[in-house]
Amino acid sequence: MKNFILTRNFVVMIIFLMITSLTFAQNWYLQNSNHSGQLKGIHMIIPTEGWACGDAGAMLHTTNAGTTWSLLTLTGADLHQIVFKDASTGIVVGDNGTVFVTTNGGTNWIAKNSGTSLQLRGACFAGNSTFFAVGDDGAAVKSTDEGNTWSTLNSGTTERLLSVAAVDQSVWVGARNGLMLFSNNGGTTFSSMSNPATDDIKDIQFINGSTGFACGSNSFFMFTSNGGGNWTSRSAGIQVGLNGLHFINQNEGWVVGGAGTLYSTTNAGLNWVAITTPTNQDLNSIHSFDGVNAWSVGNLGTIVTNYSSTTGIENQNTVKPDEFLLGQNYPNPFNPSTKISFNLPAREFVTLKVFNVLGSEVAILINDNMEAGLHEVTFNASGLKSGVYFYVISTKNFTSTLKMILLK
Repeated sequence: MKNFILTRNFVVMIIFLMITSLTFAQNWYLQNSNHSGQLKGIHMIIPTEGWACGDAGAMLHTTNAGTTWSLLTLTGADLHQIVFKDASTGIVVGDNGTVFVTTNGGTNWIAKNSGTSLQLRGACFAGNSTFFAVGDDGAAVKSTDEGNTWSTLNSGTTERLLSVAAVDQSVWVGARNGLMLFSNNGGTTFSSMSNPATDDIKDIQFINGSTGFACGSNSFFMFTSNGGGNWTSRSAGIQVGLNGLHFINQNEGWVVGGAGTLYSTTNAGLNWVAITTPTNQDLNSIHSFDGVNAWSVGNLGTIVTNYSSTTGIENQNTVKPDEFLLGQNYPNPFNPSTKISFNLPAREFVTLKVFNVLGSEVAILINDNMEAGLHEVTFNASGLKSGVYFYVISTKNFTSTLKMILLK
């Protein structure tokens, strides 16, 4: 019993250290975009592959976690937002009603008729095959066939619309001067939604139909837990106007803004931690696929990231046989199954266990002798609730812990 208590306390301590280190000790660095124009949107489609968009039709693509970015120019129009449904299907929107669609992960981008010639500034995926986009003079458009065809919506305003989020039939739109619109019928009708913002609402995200976040000018951030019925300001500690946000669950996320501003939170914005970045350029957008590694883009081609190759086994062919490595699970977030890989330098007795945030053991994946080499195990969490979990691998001389997110 004493050994069990010591082991459990050790796991709790490790989990606490991991949670705090992920948020409070992130090391962010610049990547070379080979581009000098303004970058406005980014979306990672798998842990190490992503797309960014910006002025003059610029599209940047990486397949190696940003070690290199390749430039593709789709159009002469500025592009403002890029959103993917999955690793294959995505859209990018911009000036003059520009919409491009890909169904093969960006190998080909096809121009589509959005039904408007107005600037489109924000876009989102709503579920199933539905995308929304919004922009100048109250422009709002919707596609229910993965971006192939679009219909115009009556937003009921001529204000500039800046951001949009949607979950099934619920749609939230952020605009200038603190205006927020809401639709509960997939955009057929919109009404104004009361909120504490007094300036531009530049980004909105909803984790589900209840929990949402919004940020914007005048250093404001707000939170709702009831679908926007009530919004609460949680701006304390934020000193600079914000341009973008990304949350990985109901509590943990980042916001970015002017002059290289980057903050993180682990409690839905009740407290913010300022993170030092290596730039004084405005940061406009931020995104993470796996909830650990994130990228942010900004002015003058700026790209910053906290990516570390030690968080996963990227290429099985390059793993050295004398190294002990625990890979980041994939996919992450996941539902309900995910794969965990690890490399053993020699034959070892191995335990691989999963714990919740309280340090309670919820699964034993391995408890046996294992041969040297690269191994992979599948973890099925169908019986567990959504949330953050940690998997811990232990041998006689090595222990390693990584974080994963179950999102149902």
